Amino acid sequence: MNWWGKLIGTGVGMIGGPIGALAGAAIGHLYDEDDPTPQNERKARILYFAYFFSCAAKIAKADGSVSSEEIKATEQIMARFKLDEKTKDFAKKVFRKAKNSKRSIATDFREVGSLIAHDPELGLSFLGGLFEIVSSNRKTFNEIQVRLLLIGEKHLKLKPRTVQNWIRQGYSPPFEETGDGQMSLHEAYSVLEAPVEATDSEIKKAYRIKASKFHPDKLKSKDLPEEFIHFANSELAKINLAHKTILNSRKKS
Repeated sequence: MNWWGKLIGTGVGMIGGPIGALAGAAIGHLYDEDDPTPQNERKARILYFAYFFSCAAKIAKADGSVSSEEIKATEQIMARFKLDEKTKDFAKKVFRKAKNSKRSIATDFREVGSLIAHDPELGLSFLGGLFEIVSSNRKTFNEIQVRLLLIGEKHLKLKPRTVQNWIRQGYSPPFEETGDGQMSLHEAYSVLEAPVEATDSEIKKAYRIKASKFHPDKLKSKDLPEEFIHFANSELAKINLAHKTILNSRKKS
């Protein structure tokens, strides 16, 4: 059984309500009769996408209207999820319906948090995708949208100030190094969440703690779905570069 199937083991994979009903109805449509994927795994995967694109629509619409930039950002995330055409159409249908839904986004966040058993990597990936949509307009962050991200941070049980740190230092998964593999020293300390005055041993400890969350062996043992491996690898690359940047700056001083 892959990671999607393990979601059912949390006891909340078959969540009811509008999202659960929508996902259940989509199973027969999105999968061919001869598809070998167990039904529980199918529903877990569809549930996750239903929650994500429901939240995406609500957070995009929160500032009054959905901009072309927000639509483009959402489509880019669909491409990163490697959705086939049927699943992509399903995601778009969820997005359209959720834009005008009266269902609270807090309810979506609570239920998806239970669905993923509050796994920190998946929670960061989920909220990070929504942050990309919010920040796609390339202007001052909308207060209402930020407030919704903070609700997500709370219900996904992510580390406090996660959203504030993204706003301050930026969030750009998948992480791509610049041509010369550089990162500002200020950003490096922010990534490791370490103060500038930290000792070398404290920097090393901060690096190990951050890197351990995205270590390849840990990801392999969790059997995470392919959709999240790229996110985790990009985070690890950023953490490694931050550590290297700090060490190099201290060698020069």
